[in-house]
Amino acid sequence: MNTSLIINNFSIEKMQMSDLDKVAGMQTDAFETNPAYASIFKKSHLREGLDWLFRTSLYLLNCHEVLTRVIKDSQTGDIIGTFTLVPPDSKKNGLRDYLQLGIPAFIFKFGFSTLLKMMRLGDYNKKVLTDSIGTDSYYYLSMVVVKDEYRGRGVGSFAIGRCLDELQQIVRKSDLLGLTTQLPENVSFYSRLGFELVDEGEIRFGGAEYYNYNMKYVFS
Repeated sequence: MNTSLIINNFSIEKMQMSDLDKVAGMQTDAFETNPAYASIFKKSHLREGLDWLFRTSLYLLNCHEVLTRVIKDSQTGDIIGTFTLVPPDSKKNGLRDYLQLGIPAFIFKFGFSTLLKMMRLGDYNKKVLTDSIGTDSYYYLSMVVVKDEYRGRGVGSFAIGRCLDELQQIVRKSDLLGLTTQLPENVSFYSRLGFELVDEGEIRFGGAEYYNYNMKYVFS
């Protein structure tokens, strides 16, 4: 995607590493009540644990190639949203990558079982989506967040619409874009943008249960 795109008072830019803490905080606010992420940590450590998880994930996703975009209010320059688009051939991070980012301190505070659950959750959700789509060759849209005060103003539609437009115009590595969500209102939102609901159902992971929706977009 282009480095920057400005339309209708909103802009989309590549995330700068200096924005990492701010973006991670936004993700923590948005996903604190998400049952999938809430299942990883004890309630007393939930926000602290999620903040560490999202900061670490953002660093690992973007340290070689910037895959995360931020949505800004072009009048104020404030970051009001974010999303990450992972290509089909993206490198998978392993335990060695996490060891470079303060894992011993994490294990001391949250426990080794929490670390394993954290690492397995992403793999598990991706496997469920892959099985639903029927291939492992697809772009993966994840961590879509718009700040509460900007919802209902077309920010999400603008951002995802521009993402789809740019993927439509490039030489793609796949004609499929996949995502998962746990919110029925998100199914309606993505359906309006041309996504198809592939399947839905209860997910059981790490002692937690939550309802999950798998969706795909097919480029022509």
